[in-house]
Amino acid sequence: MTGIDPRIRPATPDEAAALAAVYRSAYRQNRGLGFPAKAEAATAEEVADWIREHRVFAAKIDAGSIGEDIVGGVRTEVTDPDRLKLSRLAVHADWKGKGIGSRLVSWAESVARVEDREAIWLTTPEGHPFLPEFYRDRGYEEVEEYPLEYRDYDEIVLEKRFPEQQR
Repeated sequence: MTGIDPRIRPATPDEAAALAAVYRSAYRQNRGLGFPAKAEAATAEEVADWIREHRVFAAKIDAGSIGEDIVGGVRTEVTDPDRLKLSRLAVHADWKGKGIGSRLVSWAESVARVEDREAIWLTTPEGHPFLPEFYRDRGYEEVEEYPLEYRDYDEIVLEKRFPEQQR
């Protein structure tokens, strides 16, 4: 894997179209694997709403004379005083395998720590060929099942706890 060091910053509504393109690209692969998700059809308006209602972080890389390209994104949501939810992790298909997803997860975890959250959690398809292991390799543990009545697959809830001395 060739590591890329993206600049990660809070996304702004004027970046919603670029982020929507990243989400459509990233989640298209999941559909091909049998795990369709709404993010595959994300519009700029929907992503702008995510940015206004939650916190969305964009991963940007230097694109030379044209400035920066957005190549990834992640959303965080406060679900209760002690926990933060990580969702909508995406890396554009052209940039997968370069460590950008790992950097975005680490960024979300650092937000949780700075905010003194006890844990960060997420849902992911249980039978996905690489996502559950991606998170387990980063210290996430399965805490419960998350059945989906509207899909042909179920998800699991994974959580990473932060001991007090790590916050």
